[in-house]
Amino acid sequence: MSNFVHLHVHTDYSFLDGCSRVDTLMKRVAELEMGAVAMTDHGNMCGAIDFYNAAKKFGVKPIIGMEAYFVNDHSMGDRPKQDRIRSDDIDGVEADPSLLKPENFPKYQIHHQTLLAKNFTGYLNLAKLSSESYERGFFRRPRIDFDTLAKYSEGIIALSGCMNGVASQYLLYSDYENARKTVAKFLDVFGRDNYFIEVQNHFMPQDKKIIPGLVKLAREFGLRLVATNDSHYVRKEDSAAHDAMLCIQTGSVLSAERRLRYPNNEFYIKTREEMELAFPDLPEALDNTQIVADMVDLDIKFGENHYPKYVKPAELSFGADEANFNRILDIYESKKNEVLKQNGQNPDFKLKPEDRRKFMENGLLLFDLAKKGLAKRYGVDYDNPSAYVPKPGEPPDRAKFLCDKLDYELSIIIGAGFVDYFLIVYDFINWARSNGIPVGPGRGSGAGCMIAYLIKITDIEPIRFGLLFERMLSLERVSPPDFDVDFCQRRRDEVIDYVRGKYGTDRVANIITFNKLGAKQVVRDLARVMEMPFDRADAIAKMVPDSLKMTLDEALKISPELRREHDTKPEVREIFKEGFVIEGMIRQTGKHACGIIIGDQRLSNIVPMMIQEGTLTTQYSKTPDEELGLLKADFLGLKTLTVISDAQDNVRRTRNAPEFDIEEVSIDDPATYRLLNMGITVGVFQLESEGMQNLCRRISLSSFEEIIALIALYRPGPMQFIDQFIEAKKDPSKMHVPHPLLRELVTETYGVLVYQEQVMMAAQIISGYTLGEADILRRAMGKKKPEVMAKQRAVFVRKAKEHSNIDAAEAERIFAVLEKFAAYGFNKSHSAAYAMLSYRTAYLKANYPVEFMAAVLSSELGNMDKVAKFIEACEAINITVLGPDVNVSRQMFTPIINPEWKPGQHGNMFEDSPGSIRFGLAAIKGIGDAAASAIVSERDKNGAFKDIFDFIKRVGTKNLNRRVMENLALSGGFDSFGIDRGHIYASIDAIMNHAQELEKDMLSGQTNLFDLFDAAGDSSGSSSRDIIDASKPPMPLADKLLAEKELLRYYVSGHPMNEYADFDTALEEIPDSKLVQRIRRVQFRACGVVSNVVKRLTKKDKRMWAYFTLTGRDSDKNWQINFFPDAYEKYSRLITEGACMCVIGECRSEDGSQPRFNGQSIESMNSAISRFAQDAEWLIDPGENAEAFVKYLSHCVHQNLKGDNIRHKIKIRVSETDYVEMTSPSITTDFDSAVFKKLRAQPAVVNLTVRARPIPIPEKKQWNFTRSAQA
Repeated sequence: MSNFVHLHVHTDYSFLDGCSRVDTLMKRVAELEMGAVAMTDHGNMCGAIDFYNAAKKFGVKPIIGMEAYFVNDHSMGDRPKQDRIRSDDIDGVEADPSLLKPENFPKYQIHHQTLLAKNFTGYLNLAKLSSESYERGFFRRPRIDFDTLAKYSEGIIALSGCMNGVASQYLLYSDYENARKTVAKFLDVFGRDNYFIEVQNHFMPQDKKIIPGLVKLAREFGLRLVATNDSHYVRKEDSAAHDAMLCIQTGSVLSAERRLRYPNNEFYIKTREEMELAFPDLPEALDNTQIVADMVDLDIKFGENHYPKYVKPAELSFGADEANFNRILDIYESKKNEVLKQNGQNPDFKLKPEDRRKFMENGLLLFDLAKKGLAKRYGVDYDNPSAYVPKPGEPPDRAKFLCDKLDYELSIIIGAGFVDYFLIVYDFINWARSNGIPVGPGRGSGAGCMIAYLIKITDIEPIRFGLLFERMLSLERVSPPDFDVDFCQRRRDEVIDYVRGKYGTDRVANIITFNKLGAKQVVRDLARVMEMPFDRADAIAKMVPDSLKMTLDEALKISPELRREHDTKPEVREIFKEGFVIEGMIRQTGKHACGIIIGDQRLSNIVPMMIQEGTLTTQYSKTPDEELGLLKADFLGLKTLTVISDAQDNVRRTRNAPEFDIEEVSIDDPATYRLLNMGITVGVFQLESEGMQNLCRRISLSSFEEIIALIALYRPGPMQFIDQFIEAKKDPSKMHVPHPLLRELVTETYGVLVYQEQVMMAAQIISGYTLGEADILRRAMGKKKPEVMAKQRAVFVRKAKEHSNIDAAEAERIFAVLEKFAAYGFNKSHSAAYAMLSYRTAYLKANYPVEFMAAVLSSELGNMDKVAKFIEACEAINITVLGPDVNVSRQMFTPIINPEWKPGQHGNMFEDSPGSIRFGLAAIKGIGDAAASAIVSERDKNGAFKDIFDFIKRVGTKNLNRRVMENLALSGGFDSFGIDRGHIYASIDAIMNHAQELEKDMLSGQTNLFDLFDAAGDSSGSSSRDIIDASKPPMPLADKLLAEKELLRYYVSGHPMNEYADFDTALEEIPDSKLVQRIRRVQFRACGVVSNVVKRLTKKDKRMWAYFTLTGRDSDKNWQINFFPDAYEKYSRLITEGACMCVIGECRSEDGSQPRFNGQSIESMNSAISRFAQDAEWLIDPGENAEAFVKYLSHCVHQNLKGDNIRHKIKIRVSETDYVEMTSPSITTDFDSAVFKKLRAQPAVVNLTVRARPIPIPEKKQWNFTRSAQA
């Protein structure tokens, strides 16, 4: 065993400076047979628990410390400007002495101070010091000073620090006297036994100057020396990786001359022998490190309960039913002894009187709330259950069963010590509901708890849907329950603020997260610092497979092209060489998306704290926080709840139905199931993906339980059982039953064990497990540890014989079945809670589609692509989205209902239009909430705007910049003023300048703004005519459409494909998907507008390909087209946004999957019509108009339509069903959209029918193509 210990070590928690992963560090320390090691990261303790646990695992004593940032007075800010130096000079060991002014020490300079926790008191004080440095001492760095050290010095060992320590810096400038005074001050704080002089030798010139002075100080004060190495990486050869990491931190490159760098490669975990070479004359300094290690006796106290005590509001009264409460505690004693007996322990557990009194403090309140909930939820009076009259279909002992379940669950909750937890969660949920903040029905295993349902923590009925309390909590497995609560995304922060206000801002905090360097990120970062060209770096990074836990080593194994690059290109090998070292290290910190920590005291008394983005945050991640006894609550912001709330408000307003409550609707609504089974689920929670839409159609849902199963099944593992589920639903005789005793259990899911709860209940049925024991079995099956599974299998087989007389072979088979499904099983409680949100959104879409889709659109104001997607979904159910109008639109999308509409009973349930939706002003690209709010607020206050001048006068130029005005004009927002969009757009500068001049005049008191604008806006006045430039032609339709697509993501004034009406329909040949799935490859021809072009490189040979959306005139004509490399290379110049094109290609389906459209050629619509249009058949009315049409057609042939591609036929209508074909000479022409538009507009024209030539058969006959038209 080495008698040298490293006391100055930086891990990757010294963010992008320490290049040592904790596990790698511990492995090296253990290899060197060092009995202890310290962690001293820069200014934080973020890794302390990770470090502590890893050290224990490797048999090494953990010494938790911190290299604090030290200043003379942390209340002071920065130094005078002329005395400032760069921050990297402050912290880097290469600091240029000429930049540092000794007269400023220690007034301004940030120094490094090594601090080590000697015991648990010291650990807590270290946490307080770190917290204080962030909360009160932060300026560029989290800083402490002498006063703070003195306050929290107990239990801490201090070393004098590295070269940037206060004394060392004085010595660097030959100022021994001030160095001496500094040591004296530290001695006053820590005392002689806990203060050591730290010496380091990295073979730099500065070391030679500092070390003699430090030795002299030690001799003068009688202090012990300790030798340390400022370790920033584990092995000497990691130096280059560390240097690259510094470049990542500073945004620099390796070749930069002036950047943060370490002067040599001496900053690693050295052996005792290497340290002896550095300190040949100071062997005692090495031995003294072991003395420091021996002084440390730190045992961190895990498992303590620091949950806050729930404080009952004064207005909350409750009955003190102590007799029944004591009976419930008796139940807990009995259940506890049953578990002890099962585990072979002495069943002699008895609650002490003081424990009973303690449990009563808030236990009586929870008991009372549960009793009241029992009456409200189920109509059962707990104190008089016999008065309950069972409803039809309910068992006669229903009331007794519910009361007994209440007693049982409450006994476990009380005994496990979670009463306050339940009350805290109840309290903030109750506050949210009372303040109109939507709360989700539940999430996770908590939905299986009846007590949670009774006190309205959850809103899913656990008994009806077979949800299990033991999935959340049992005596066999006592772990903190975890209620992840969904709140309306818009108002989630209000609930968190309430919790902060109730329990104290110093007792409630966010949770830190650590974002680590993944394989792709490592490649990109290192390629940048090595100055590899961006395109090349991007190409290599894309060779790394997309996977959350992908490593560089794994990537090389599974990616042949990456391996080839690595093996043949030295620069790529260099990236991987350094990448293997830094991969997995922390790149930056963040805040947990939804987790909040709550404690029973100031959090810095328990864990170190920091400030992130102005918010108090724990330095530990969620797992250490929970292990140290703090309450973690997840406050999730769920957009779906916002949508449901907004849709409900829309319904109440549009239907004049203030009592409408989505939480009260029936879960057996026929229209809802029709909508689901038609797969019209865009916008429906969890069911809107294309795969889910198809699955809804296949399953043909008929009950809420099937929605629960659907959500559980549609995941990577259990997807393999979907066909079995559907087959058995259609034909129950095909249902697979694992054992006759389990038939009733699996009937609900048609023989498939979908849920974890089914595995638990199967163990109970077959082998007599308690549900608590069964949950332990389920968890063991999920983790698949061989030694644990062997033990569990033996117990299961034995108990199966004892409980059900099932022989060993059969029990083994059943166990194997359960084990298989346990690996895929989903938490039914979670699935049921989510199914409720799925159902409610589906109900709203089926019954109130306009109100619902308006809410869905409003929820995506900042995401134009999703707005476009949901507008398409509106059009698919016959809802028109109207363009924006400053005189009608509100900030959000506004529903305009058809009050007569009801969902169709047969065929298309949206055959009649349910209504329309007015585009929201804030959804227009570039408008924003502030401008939209100002417009709507002014209009609500003072009425509609008369014209553009009245508009800008009343809203004001402070709310309307040039871009806002331009985008309102181009999107049609000013159309109601009766002025052409182009004319307004061309006049924006003049309008804005004029408005600003008038506002200046008004501010200077020269005139009255309203009077001047009234004059300017008078349509009869010359000012108006002068400002609006109407000299140019009106804006062409094509330009309008282009602007609408850009600003609104959809077309309002028409559709670019309208000019090809009839021809596009004739050209289209889209095969039926079932045909494609049957014969795999069929040709197609599609016409539409190109949008959403995405370009990619193939992984194998890095060739460019692309995919895009092709959208026809009708909302249901929407295809994703792939152009793979050969075709893309040939046609790339034609694949442009907004172009009207015709695509020919191959529709493919592999193994019955959804067909894919692979383009083989693309051409403009004009070109395609000229090539493929064959006949234009005109049906006209007889009389003078008919003659005029024929003359006009002949005129067009001579003047405009040269060519012979399209043959015109004229038919004269003689009745509704009969016509006569004209025998005039054959007329043939080419295509011209403008001329055909004029022809269609002729009074005589009734209809135009176009016939097209079929798709040409490809030459490669071996592909066995089938033309869809013939199929």
